[in-house]
Amino acid sequence: MTPTPTAQLTAVTRTVTPAKNGSTVGLSQTFDVAPEQLWEALTTAERLARWFGTARGDVVPGGRYELAEMETGGRLLEVEPPRRLLLTWEFGKSSSELELLISPAEHGEGTTLTLRHTVPADAHWATFGPGATGCGWDAALYALAHHLEDPGADLMRRLGSFAGSPEGAEFTRATAEAWYEAHVAGGADRKPARKASLRTAAAYLGEEIETE
Repeated sequence: MTPTPTAQLTAVTRTVTPAKNGSTVGLSQTFDVAPEQLWEALTTAERLARWFGTARGDVVPGGRYELAEMETGGRLLEVEPPRRLLLTWEFGKSSSELELLISPAEHGEGTTLTLRHTVPADAHWATFGPGATGCGWDAALYALAHHLEDPGADLMRRLGSFAGSPEGAEFTRATAEAWYEAHVAGGADRKPARKASLRTAAAYLGEEIETE
C-alpha cells in the first residue's frame, strides 16, 4: 500500500526523553520488510541516493561519512549489521549522536526501526525544542516508507515537490504538532513547548518566526 501523509503521521511513535547534557528525540516505525532489507536501505549509497540524498563513506567502525547536500558528516562509532548503527551527526560547529536500531516487530510481522537522536540543551533547543530535529526525521521516515514500497524508484524529485506543496506544508505542521505533544508528554511545560512548535513549523516553511 502506498504510504500517505495521514497514515504516516500515526505510523510513527515519537518520544522526548532526558539525556546527559541534553535530550533524546526518538522515532519508531514498523515496516513490512526483513531486517536485512531495512539495513541495506539505510546504509548503502545507491539506496540512500534514491530517497535520502547522496552519501559517501564506509560503514565500518571508525569510518567517516558525508552527506554533501545536507552539509552534514560524521564518524561511525559502532556498526552491528543488520541491527544497530551509532554515529556522530556533525553540522557546522554542532555535533550530536544518532543511533539506529533495527529489531523484529513486537506485534505481528515486519521490522521496527527506532531512531534516537541525542541533541544538546543549547540555544537552538530552547528556541525550537524537539521539532527542529523530529520534523526532519519525520520527513525522512515518510521518504523511507515510499522507498521500501518501491526500492527501484528515484524519489528525490517527487519528494521535493511534495515538500513544497500545500499537502507537504500540512504534513510539516502536523508533525510539529505531534512533536509538541511528545514534548509535553516528556515533561515540558505546555506554553514554551507550544511556542517552540510554532517556531519550528515556521522555520521549515520559510515563514516569519515568532521570537516572543
